[in-house]
Amino acid sequence: MERRSYGGSGLTGSAHRDLGRLLAGLGVAVPIRHAVSTVVDGPASPIQTAALEDAVAGRDLLAVAPTGSGKTLVFAIGVAHRLAGAPSLPDRPRAIVVAPTRELAVQNAEVLAEVGAGAGLRVATFVGGQPLSKDRRTLVAPVDIAVGTPGRLTDLIRTGALSTADVSVLVLDEADHLMGLSFGEQTAALLAECGDAALLSTTATADTDVEDALRRRRPGLRIHRVDSPVDSAPPTVAAAGAPRRLVVVSAPDPDLYAIALAARCRRALFFVPRRDAVEQLRASIAATGVTAAGVAGSASPTRRAGAFADLASGTVRVLVSTDLAGRGLDLDGIGHVIHVGPPHSVQDLVHRSGRTGRGDDAAGVVAAIVRPSEVARISALAREVGMTVDLVDPTGPRAAPLLDELFGPEIALPRRRRESAPSARSRRPAQSRVHRPKKKRRS
Repeated sequence: MERRSYGGSGLTGSAHRDLGRLLAGLGVAVPIRHAVSTVVDGPASPIQTAALEDAVAGRDLLAVAPTGSGKTLVFAIGVAHRLAGAPSLPDRPRAIVVAPTRELAVQNAEVLAEVGAGAGLRVATFVGGQPLSKDRRTLVAPVDIAVGTPGRLTDLIRTGALSTADVSVLVLDEADHLMGLSFGEQTAALLAECGDAALLSTTATADTDVEDALRRRRPGLRIHRVDSPVDSAPPTVAAAGAPRRLVVVSAPDPDLYAIALAARCRRALFFVPRRDAVEQLRASIAATGVTAAGVAGSASPTRRAGAFADLASGTVRVLVSTDLAGRGLDLDGIGHVIHVGPPHSVQDLVHRSGRTGRGDDAAGVVAAIVRPSEVARISALAREVGMTVDLVDPTGPRAAPLLDELFGPEIALPRRRRESAPSARSRRPAQSRVHRPKKKRRS
């Protein structure tokens, strides 16, 4: 493993440079550079400056940087450059991109399609919730880049519908999650199947265990890390994806307080720890008149896509979700991220909180509504990743003005049209007609 540091703790690469000039200096073809300029233009982000050289050269790398910092573009450019100028065969893609959720796989496929258009590359998505027969038909025509979730990709490989013989690049997006308990076995199988392919892995949080696990499979792994600028954050956790401030609200009934807080939110994500809690909280919030949607991992792809689209368009003000919405998704303009109950881990805290303030957007308010006995734990998690903690007692004398300052005043709900009263005159219900067979005439 090679770690190349420069310019301060945790930052690798060179100074900020114009992205187009950086790509030109790396030998990226003009059509790909033009395609990239349609996605983003201007200076390269720190992680792009650090990791693009290795990505373009086809070296094994792990890029650790904040959410919304441009990691997707790092592997998209690397894949497009490596695959340009050669054809693919049916059932034999030349790059495989793995993501932990359907939504993130679809989002990655959209970016890859835009960047890959400069090289004439065909991108296809393979996720759960759709028939395997449909995926087999898709692979009949040559696919250059196969993007999918671990389970579906391993199923296609196991059944012989997808061959890894020509795979030259393997991408693991949200590598720490893919290497965890939920997907570890499937990810290990994909790494073994694509043993000769260059590995491009990205995440916002990666501790030494993730680094060591990847290094065992790729001894030449290069690590580029953009750590939190907060000096108190430990070097083993990349905390830059979390906003700097966490508001911890101590409440005996977190759900009840979350319902009241929803009235102050214009576009918010409410995270709950269990699937069965999603619909209960969504229905309770909707009963107050605040438009709300709910989505969990067990929901159908259509329902999940519809819920995210409704939040993005402003049709609903609140989206209640499990950690399904906590990884990698680009949701613009999220003003509030509310943890209803403590997150399971420090990684979940970082990724969930990173849904606000992505890219150039200003970070919104991140709050955790927990029971008094859980305040110490959530505060310790936040301080571990360099966040400052503000404790709020909703029963205190300054609670009301403080909540107005932090979350804003309650948003006036639109007036509902009064339903017209039923007509005073009652109609006699229509009598059902009894069918009687006709009598036959006597001849």
